[in-house]
Amino acid sequence: MAPVSVHFVNNVLAVAASYIEEDAERARDVLAELGAFLTHRLRGPRAVSLPEELEHVRVYLSLESARFVDRIVVELPDAVELPDVYVGPGDVQGPVADALGRWLIQHHGRVRVALRPRGEALDLQLDRPDDPAQPGERVRIPLGLATAGSAA
Repeated sequence: MAPVSVHFVNNVLAVAASYIEEDAERARDVLAELGAFLTHRLRGPRAVSLPEELEHVRVYLSLESARFVDRIVVELPDAVELPDVYVGPGDVQGPVADALGRWLIQHHGRVRVALRPRGEALDLQLDRPDDPAQPGERVRIPLGLATAGSAA
């Protein structure tokens, strides 16, 4: 389990603070999502279901969308499409964060972040929805700490 980035947490807190005067409800939502993010990651080593980890990824991408307004388009699979495996907290979110961070630095404009189950892995695709001819980036995220029947 990779550590939570202090830089990320500080940036999210700064975004929440920036919304306080103009959109207090949005500021509360950002802080609530940050709380959910930290709860998932800081409870210690354990196995979590893939749908639970994908919800964590959704929260992470929502927080990044608050920071990078109108730049991130998200496509996540439905829980019924996911293999019945358990992973560590952050095992999917960490690679998504690494790839998205690189992409946002290297490219301007919007980025589409799509996760798709492929056997015992997830395929992460990053590309430019406004310029489909531009090459994207693909990252394979292996899965499978344990199956549902063997996770304790």
